[in-house]
Amino acid sequence: MTRWLLPVLVCSLVACTDYNGDKALQNYQQRLERVLDISQKNTALPDAAAMAAQRDLKQPLPDIRLDLTDAYATRRCSLDTLIGERNSSLGKVYNASKQLSYELRFLSQLQRCLEQSWDNTTLLNQLQHVYQQKQHSIDIAFNNMLLTDDTLRKELLGIRKALPLKAAPGFSETWQALTELNQLQQFIAEQNWQAASQIDIEQQLQLLYRYNFIARLQYSLRTASHQLAQLNRLSEAKAPSALCPQQRDSEQLHILANVFSKYFVAEVQLYTSELSRYQQQLWPLLQQLYQHTDLHTPLTLRFEQTYLDMRTELSHHVKWWQTLNSQCPLKLTAQQ
Repeated sequence: MTRWLLPVLVCSLVACTDYNGDKALQNYQQRLERVLDISQKNTALPDAAAMAAQRDLKQPLPDIRLDLTDAYATRRCSLDTLIGERNSSLGKVYNASKQLSYELRFLSQLQRCLEQSWDNTTLLNQLQHVYQQKQHSIDIAFNNMLLTDDTLRKELLGIRKALPLKAAPGFSETWQALTELNQLQQFIAEQNWQAASQIDIEQQLQLLYRYNFIARLQYSLRTASHQLAQLNRLSEAKAPSALCPQQRDSEQLHILANVFSKYFVAEVQLYTSELSRYQQQLWPLLQQLYQHTDLHTPLTLRFEQTYLDMRTELSHHVKWWQTLNSQCPLKLTAQQ
């Protein structure tokens, strides 16, 4: 696609903290409507792809108990503290993330215990049986965290708040948190319980909760795609040839050139470029986390498909400007 290259003019509005990408697109549309002398009724933002309810995604963990008559084993393995933690009033109501953390710490401790020498083979067999059962159930605990944790759920549902035009706060922290969760997923796949138990799950979730970057990115992609589609309906209602009969210059064309450089290039293209950067770095991490879950399809629609739709609508809009520039004396500079 041919890219238009003009000096980026920084609008004073960009400095305002509440001037985000949505408002930039709305501002651009209003200015285009005035200069083209066209008004259109905007349509409502379509609903995002539906996601299954949390209650339908949660799976029960097998009730695995250490029924040891000899307390020596639990003390020797330092499992007595963990068992006490799980049986406490707080442990009985662990949410999905804390339950996963507990299961990983238990597996790590039990693995170290089994590496010791044991004279009591009956007790050893019992511990090995519990270890195998815990290994088989850890994927359920991990998926429960991915699918039902309140912080992650909020991020995946999205919030009605667009990202700023550039340098959105929280991007690097969100990338870090998703990278850590992917590392956790890898450690679990490798059955590296020691490394997995060292990852602070709550810290990563706190980073996601603090910035709501994924939720805002999702909403921003959806609204940008929708608003660009409306812009295309607006611009395509005006044939470029009608704006300059016999290629005559006019005040209207000068205003259009100013709208193009000051509001489309400096704001709209800047914003969509930032959204593309965020999407290209964060979506692969999300996709890796959720690829084998029931949420993979709706998340693909909410993120990747919406991103592709945005790029398509943006391309169509740039082509309208290219056609106008080729047929009218706008003198916009293009670079292949």
